[in-house]
Amino acid sequence: MKRLDFVVLQEDAGERLDLFLVKSTQESRVVIQEHLKALRVTLNQKTITKASTRVRAGDQLVLQLEQAKTYSLVPRSGVLDILFEDSDLIVLNKAQGVVVHPAVGHREDTLVHHLLFYLQASNEFTQMSDLRPGIVHRLDKGTSGVLMVAKNRTIQEALSLQFKNREVSKTYEAVVWGQIRAQGTLKNAIGRDRIHRQKMSSKGNVRRSAETSFSPLEVFDHFTHLQVRPLTGRTHQIRVHLSEYGHAIVGDPLYGKGATPKRIQTLSPEISEYLRGTDMTLLHAACLEFTHPKTQERHKFSAPRPASFEHLLKLLRKADPL
Repeated sequence: MKRLDFVVLQEDAGERLDLFLVKSTQESRVVIQEHLKALRVTLNQKTITKASTRVRAGDQLVLQLEQAKTYSLVPRSGVLDILFEDSDLIVLNKAQGVVVHPAVGHREDTLVHHLLFYLQASNEFTQMSDLRPGIVHRLDKGTSGVLMVAKNRTIQEALSLQFKNREVSKTYEAVVWGQIRAQGTLKNAIGRDRIHRQKMSSKGNVRRSAETSFSPLEVFDHFTHLQVRPLTGRTHQIRVHLSEYGHAIVGDPLYGKGATPKRIQTLSPEISEYLRGTDMTLLHAACLEFTHPKTQERHKFSAPRPASFEHLLKLLRKADPL
C-alpha cells in the first residue's frame, strides 16, 4: 500500500474525481474506480466512493494505492533559474521546453525531478507527493516565465487557496497572428474537446467559466504583441481563448491556426525562416503577484522574456512594421 497526496489546482477545478486521479497518477480508470470502491480514497479527510464527484480548487485528496507497479521519481540534476527563495517557497523562471511534472508521454527530466535534486535534504518537500511535490500551478511545456513552488504542504494548501479565491495576479505576454488594436475581454467557457481529447474547447461537453483580458503592446502588419491577464485558471485557457478569437499564439503546436504554408509565404524571408524553425508557444508568464502565506507580505516577481521571444520581436520591428 502506497499513500499518494494531492492538492487540486485551480485549473483542475470541476474535473471528475476519477479522471483527476487518472491524470495525476497515470493509472487506468478501472484501477482508480476499483480503489474508490475499496474505500481507499479520501476527499478532505472523508472517504468517498463516487467517481463522478467534482473536485474543487484546494481540495485535499489521499489515495492509498495498492498495486505492484508504481511510479516514483528519481531526483535529477538540472538548471533552476531561481528568482526568490526562502524556507517556505521558491519562485522560478521556467524555461521554454521544460515540463513541470511527470505526465503521460513525459515521465523523465521534468522541473519536479530537478527540484527534488535541489531540495533533496528537505524531508518536508520530498514527502509531500510522489508526482507533484510543491506544485501550486502549472505552465505548459512551451510557456516560459514565473512559477512558484511550495516547500511544504501547509504553504502549498495556502497558495492553492489564493488561486481558488483569485487573489493571485498573473500577467502574460504573447505574440499572436493578426492585428489586435484595442483591449478586450474573452469570456467563453471551456472544457475538454469532444473529439480531440488533448485539446480544450468552448464546445466541450463539460465547460467551466473562463475569463481572459488582453491589451496590445505593439501592433505589426501581420502580428500583435499582447499583454494578457487570465482572470481564471483553466487548462490552456489563454491559448484556447486567443485561438478561438482568431488570433492564435505564434508557435502554438496545438492551437496554432495561423502558420499555414500559404500564409508563411506572404511574410518576409527572415520571419518565414523563424516560423519554420520554431515549435515553442510564444507565451510568457511575465509577472506573478501573491501574498506570502507566512509573512502576509505582498510579493510581485517578474521574469525577462526568453531569447526566442525577443528575437521574434526584433524581427517584427524590422521586417513587419505597419
